[in-house]
Amino acid sequence: MVVGRFLDWIDRAPPQARAGAVAPVVGTYFRPDLSPESREAIEAVLTVLLDDPSLDVRAALADAVAGREDAPRHIVLTLAHDLPRVAEPVLERSPCLLDAELVELVLSGGARVQAAIAARPWVSYAVAATIAAEGGTEAVAVLLDNPGADIDEAAFGVMAERFGADADIRDTLFAREDLPVAVRQSLIAALGARLGELVVSRSWLTERRARSVVREACDKATVVMAGRAEEDELVELVEHLRRTGQLTTALLIRMVCEGNIRFLEAALSRLAGMPAAGVYALLTDGRDGALRALFGRAGLPERTHPAFLVALQVWREMDYDGGVADKARYTRRMVERILTRYQQFALTEVDDLLAMMRRLAADAVRESARAYARETREGTPRATRAAA
Repeated sequence: MVVGRFLDWIDRAPPQARAGAVAPVVGTYFRPDLSPESREAIEAVLTVLLDDPSLDVRAALADAVAGREDAPRHIVLTLAHDLPRVAEPVLERSPCLLDAELVELVLSGGARVQAAIAARPWVSYAVAATIAAEGGTEAVAVLLDNPGADIDEAAFGVMAERFGADADIRDTLFAREDLPVAVRQSLIAALGARLGELVVSRSWLTERRARSVVREACDKATVVMAGRAEEDELVELVEHLRRTGQLTTALLIRMVCEGNIRFLEAALSRLAGMPAAGVYALLTDGRDGALRALFGRAGLPERTHPAFLVALQVWREMDYDGGVADKARYTRRMVERILTRYQQFALTEVDDLLAMMRRLAADAVRESARAYARETREGTPRATRAAA
């Protein structure tokens, strides 16, 4: 190819013809048998095309070099900083761009630039964190839908905080199995708060009643999440709840009434500043005096100690056989036994806790009935064990 003639032709040819010539020229540049002198000459032609006034020409050049690891870096970088229509193929696919360059482009680029970077086959933790903190709604949505994006807990937390009110992004976050349990809980709490504000603004409930309903619903959801969490996630969830003021005595009682001693162990370990193994030993075998000392060290109000003691006594006596529907029956039996024992002395002491336990018992009965109905519909009903 005579480079001089081609450059003369570029000056006279219409944009469509110039754009059509780009791919063959780029293909020639990457031929393995091309001499160094010819490669250098063609690189000069490609460099000249960076200044072509036609977007079609520059876009064709970007598309032709986007997937090439051996593309000239100055060409890739120039195209990456061009208008979005030109830059997008390079931003989405070029392996030549460094994380530092991608981060700078996220910070300086608009929505289309950010979304293109978020769609790359692999997005590093650093780039994902920048998109989470600085990207717009479109870029964050693309990032969350990208299976090749590495997203850590901090980035998830930032996205939840920035876009938790966006229904689409919130649903996408909830649908991700790798969403950290602490972030999931924060989304639920934020959603509950917004719903509470809505019902108050519409005069559907009083502010006090709305707070109570939202708190109850949030605690229920937190109990479910804690029941599914791994050991390390429980520690993170406890710290998140403590930091946000949600690690309440009522939540701890709800947890232990549903048999989630792992959460109680993690919470008391954090609050009392004791090793988890020592806390668990006290919960399983400790005497009342030692347990009261543990509760006091953890800052639990003294008036709530009897409720925890009764719940732990019942938990030690109960057996759980592990089936899916058995969990509902187990919870019902446990809550009913705790309520039976606790109400013998609670009427003159802590009526608010008694009222909460009665609500827990009612909820447990309803969930047990739902589990029985599910079994029946599936054609595999199991005999309901009578609560002792």
